Amino acid sequence: MLFQISAIIAAVAFVFLVFYLIQTLKSLKHSLDEITSTMGQMKNEVTQISSEVQDVILNTNEMAIDVRVKLAKLNHLFSSVNDVGQVIHELTTSVKQSATSLLSAVKQTSIMKEGAKPNHKWQTIIQGAAISFDMWQKMKANKSPHAGVTK
Repeated sequence: MLFQISAIIAAVAFVFLVFYLIQTLKSLKHSLDEITSTMGQMKNEVTQISSEVQDVILNTNEMAIDVRVKLAKLNHLFSSVNDVGQVIHELTTSVKQSATSLLSAVKQTSIMKEGAKPNHKWQTIIQGAAISFDMWQKMKANKSPHAGVTK
């Protein structure tokens, strides 16, 4: 009799064990179904995101090309500004030298005023004309290389 009671207890325990095992497997199946559904949705979203990223990369490449072209145009502008600056610097240097020469000639004339010969006045005028002609030649030389440049 003890043997039969033990067998019945074992059978009842086995039924409970199988019942809870079935419940656990159903829960596991439900979880796996949700994971599969979520993975499918993620696949669709990743596909959409990757196409959007490709569009962004394409736009970025186009913008980079546009920026390079505009920077190249600005390089020409800055080069031209540099050339104009050099011409102005050379012109002011020439004017400064001419003014210095003219002032020194005038000073010499005023110092030698009493003992000056009439010929000395003509020399001063000729020197001033030579300096003016030299200045005009330099300005003309500075303009000629840049005359054909149009922007």
